[in-house]
Amino acid sequence: MKRYLAPGFGRRVGIVIAVISIVTQVGVLALGGWGILNVSMVRDWLTVGKAAENTRIEEYVARAGLSSAGRFYLLAAHPTLHSPETFDESCPNPEAGIAVLGCYSVEDDTIHLLDITDDVLTTLAPVVAAHEALHAIWTRLDSLERTTISAEIEQSFTSISDPNLLGRLAPYGSLTSSQRVAELFAILGTESATVTPALEDFYARYFDNRQACVKLAASSANTIAEISSSIESVGGQILAVELTVKDAVATYTGDKRVLQQDIDSFNAHANVPGYFPSSSDFTRERNSLRLRQAELEKSRVSLNKLIARYNALVEKLAVLNARATRLNTALGIDASTMLPVPAEP
Repeated sequence: MKRYLAPGFGRRVGIVIAVISIVTQVGVLALGGWGILNVSMVRDWLTVGKAAENTRIEEYVARAGLSSAGRFYLLAAHPTLHSPETFDESCPNPEAGIAVLGCYSVEDDTIHLLDITDDVLTTLAPVVAAHEALHAIWTRLDSLERTTISAEIEQSFTSISDPNLLGRLAPYGSLTSSQRVAELFAILGTESATVTPALEDFYARYFDNRQACVKLAASSANTIAEISSSIESVGGQILAVELTVKDAVATYTGDKRVLQQDIDSFNAHANVPGYFPSSSDFTRERNSLRLRQAELEKSRVSLNKLIARYNALVEKLAVLNARATRLNTALGIDASTMLPVPAEP
């Protein structure tokens, strides 16, 4: 029996991956929630002109399919890459289990990005950068343009059928109308494959290849969903096998105890002259015990196979949990807070 001790082995719980949020706006939106109006183009040009070249930011621009205009407004908002420690200071997040990857500060017109280094999640980084760039762009639109585009945003939103994207949008139902449309503008632009033709034309100002960004977002979401689904599936299998093993152990232990008692009784009787009326009676009872021994051995082999399956599932879950822990760490999340239920001794 590999590592199994009956009956007190504990439940191995799965570590879930933090809910990812890339849509935070920091600061109170001014002028009825519309953001900063009339940001000086001269100031933007001066900012972009003085911006030190950052190869990581340039990589994000290329991979997200941003146009020269999209790149311009990303750089105009002073994008800063942060470690998890410094990122928390710039993008505070009071909700446990929510991994915020980027934020745009309305108050000082700055973009803050978590420096994602985990290979599994690097596809998300360009999406986050493009998303926050769209927030910076939104603040620079005049009221007439925002009103026109808002109608296209709402129309595009009503046509979304992707359950994953709808799930991403669900938390924003509590926002004010102006805040909600600003978030939708950034989310649809980076994550929705289909929008109205007019909105697509508008996004084309800032993207040379918007679908490249959408594909990156979908790829990351699928990867995370796959890991989470695997953890849930393996965890469920472990619990099911655990119950089967417990029942099998109880049956095996009981059968073995009764058989041993019967063997001891047979041996005691065999030492009593004349106990068995004939040699055939002796042989018949002995063969019966041997048959039960053979059946018990089959039960033991079957039980060990169950235990081997249980241990293999536990090892598989450990690998998945380690993977989820690495992802949570890369997102600045303490994995110990991500246990769905307490581990049992």
